Amino acid sequence: MYVLYCILYILHMVAHGFALFLDPSEYELRKMEVNTVPEFDRTIHAHVIENGRCHLCNINTSNKNTKHCGICNKCVYYFDHHCKWLNNCVGRRNYLAFILCVVSALLIALLTSALCLTDIVFFIKYPYNLSHEAQNFTNCLNAPEPIKYCSSSIALLTFLVTYCVSGLAIACALLHLLCFHVYIAMLGVSTYEYIMRNSQTKSLKFNFCRTNLQSNYLIGKNKVNSGQLTTRTNCDTEMIKSSTKSFISSIISDEINRARKALLQNNNSKIHPKLNDDVS
Repeated sequence: MYVLYCILYILHMVAHGFALFLDPSEYELRKMEVNTVPEFDRTIHAHVIENGRCHLCNINTSNKNTKHCGICNKCVYYFDHHCKWLNNCVGRRNYLAFILCVVSALLIALLTSALCLTDIVFFIKYPYNLSHEAQNFTNCLNAPEPIKYCSSSIALLTFLVTYCVSGLAIACALLHLLCFHVYIAMLGVSTYEYIMRNSQTKSLKFNFCRTNLQSNYLIGKNKVNSGQLTTRTNCDTEMIKSSTKSFISSIISDEINRARKALLQNNNSKIHPKLNDDVS
């Protein structure tokens, strides 16, 4: 077990060193003895690399997948991504070393978690199967009463649980990273290309959803406005009908009153002459 640990740690350190110190930049940039101070005028050039020419490194790139890293300030051949853990870019030259570094770290984390879990099981179920050093450290015979757990044994158990959980968390993160690189390798794209395509797809989806929301909002607003207009029109129609009815009824009542007055006047004109004749 110690031999396996030593092999994994040596492999990880070697891979980490190659991924860290191997320069992934363009060959034209690496063979330059003195790098001139880059000058870039955005009023003249829209992009750093145009038509295969990098206006910052002042070189002609050898591949369309070459990108200029703003953090490292150099053109990286077959640029994949900038790794902040390595403080270096990952390109064609150090990509294999980067993958070996991830795989070796993943195996170390899994092996550490497995050993810690085994020690926890032995500590609880089979304490006599532990090493003599562990048994002496967790010996609770010096306690005032014969107990199974004391301060030293609880400290060891806490250390094992913490180390096991930490190893599993690191292993999950490294496994996710490794699966992602296997996935993009099957797609035939780099990390940079995958992120750019995914961001463009998300922006298109966002713009499409925003356009649909705006159109649906305008349609709903027009429906509400048309509904309000229809309601107002119906109310106005009802008011016009009621006012027309009241107007007609008032005209009819006025005409009836006039007819009554005319009838009374006619009756009075017929009666008064008789009275006058009688009086005379």
